[in-house]
Amino acid sequence: MTRRLAVSLACSLAACGGPQRPATLVPQSPNEALKQFMEAVNANDLTRMGNLFGSDRGPASSFQDAGYLRNQLTTIQIYLKHSGYRIIEGPIPAAPLNPTFKNVPGPNKLRDCRIELQRGGCNHVLPITLVRTNSGSWLVYDVHLESAGNPSRGCRPEQPGTRP
Repeated sequence: MTRRLAVSLACSLAACGGPQRPATLVPQSPNEALKQFMEAVNANDLTRMGNLFGSDRGPASSFQDAGYLRNQLTTIQIYLKHSGYRIIEGPIPAAPLNPTFKNVPGPNKLRDCRIELQRGGCNHVLPITLVRTNSGSWLVYDVHLESAGNPSRGCRPEQPGTRP
């Protein structure tokens, strides 16, 4: 009986002891999800980005291959690193996605925001799609990097006229 008590006490102390980290709140709105994601981008916090990026199933960090996710988030971080940003439109209902894709969330779960990203003296406007998870929180679902401009190039001056 004494041994059971000692084991129980040791387990209880182990559960209560050690450094405690404050629980991270899950975003309850598209704007909060976007804000937290953009903060994680600038902090180069791939772990936090992985917890704020996903699908209606939840954070990508809970179901995606860790190596693939790290590569994907590193690319996103390089493109979205910024000196500032602002939401210029949204959140609004997202444009319908191609229903032939696998695992596409229902349209009522998606919201689009357009942000103006300030990077290297340039402003780039890009859409970001957010998703409401099955548990009710919000995550970044799609970052449209094709609109973010190449981060290794400076601003290109506007050319008058049209291109040949």
